Amino acid sequence: MNKFVDIAIIGSGPAGLAAAVKAKENAPGARVLIIEKMEEPAKKLSASGNGRGNLSNRKCKSADEVLRFFSETGIAVRMDNEGRIYPYSEDAKAVTESLVKRARMLGVEILLNTKADSVEAVHDDKGSFHIFVEKGKNREGIFAEQVLIATGGKSFAVYGSTGDGQIIARKLGHTVNPMVPSLTAIEIKENIRNLKGTRAKVQASLFDHGESVFCENGEIQFREDCISGICIMNMSSKLPVSGYADRGKSMEECKIVINFMPDFSSAELVGFLKNESDNICKTASDMLKTLVKTAISDEILKRSNIALDREAKSLTMEEILTIANGLRMFTLTPTGRKGWKEAQVTKGGIPLEEIDDATMESKLVKGLYFAGEVTDYDGPCGGYNLNNAWITGIKAGRAMAADFKGE
Repeated sequence: MNKFVDIAIIGSGPAGLAAAVKAKENAPGARVLIIEKMEEPAKKLSASGNGRGNLSNRKCKSADEVLRFFSETGIAVRMDNEGRIYPYSEDAKAVTESLVKRARMLGVEILLNTKADSVEAVHDDKGSFHIFVEKGKNREGIFAEQVLIATGGKSFAVYGSTGDGQIIARKLGHTVNPMVPSLTAIEIKENIRNLKGTRAKVQASLFDHGESVFCENGEIQFREDCISGICIMNMSSKLPVSGYADRGKSMEECKIVINFMPDFSSAELVGFLKNESDNICKTASDMLKTLVKTAISDEILKRSNIALDREAKSLTMEEILTIANGLRMFTLTPTGRKGWKEAQVTKGGIPLEEIDDATMESKLVKGLYFAGEVTDYDGPCGGYNLNNAWITGIKAGRAMAADFKGE
């Protein structure tokens, strides 16, 4: 059985729902259809932010437009001290329910348990695109004048993000940049098992071939074979990706430098340690007790080849400088990113250069649009990636409505 629609949206996440709502608001006569392979819409959105839903961030350039969309859709929000925007109820699932209700009230049809298997650009008298879908054991055809791919990336596959949209886009002639997990923990070459479970407030920097490419303050957590924490997750997006034409660098030349003492200058730290060794502390280990946690101080002294019970007064100035450097320049070697099960977003996808930023329409295929994580955008933690989903969905929905020709 074939279906004929004006606008077909593949994916019912935040980008797809926002696009559907804006398309119907701006073109009430358009037949708008959402195709969703899961049993319910926007499962990943409902689970975002540990269920709280960090929807946006005040620092995003498009935050005002996104906030206006929430207001028009009846979604009340609140903002924390860092500019992160949450639903007022701090219930992400309620946001999903509000959007789905709004879309259906406007007349958007949502097909669940239906996977878009392929899309062909044909531009014949039946429609510009033929979409072939699988629903159970049945394979059906949908004809659409315009198609929006909003299927997400590959993070959190349990919620339906498995890279389907990128496969469709490639068959339609688009480039797909290599996809890797992003906003995730970073695996480490060195043995850090003795630090497992330790947390610290630090300044974390990433150097690629000796060049500083990232620096951020935040909390780090040591795990058995990796490090995590928001600053580390943000750092993961800056690690080299094999296959990117504009990079050509490998992770082998990267170094992570952890500064456990970001509030001390080098001279201040050396002065503090010298005073501790001369006047206060009995052992080398005692010197660091009020600076860092025991597991960290033990590791730094071990790296400095200084025994934990070494008499503090016997330390030379060179040894004190070595300890200070260990506290300020604790170096680790990244070997990879933790996998898709931990990644919050996908790095890679449809290059933004192949998409019109104002409309989200493909520059290669007329009537084809992209929105959300299917594109090669990965922002930092704190609501930036969901904001990107909202604003690109809003742009695409508005543009598709403007191109709707009516009866």
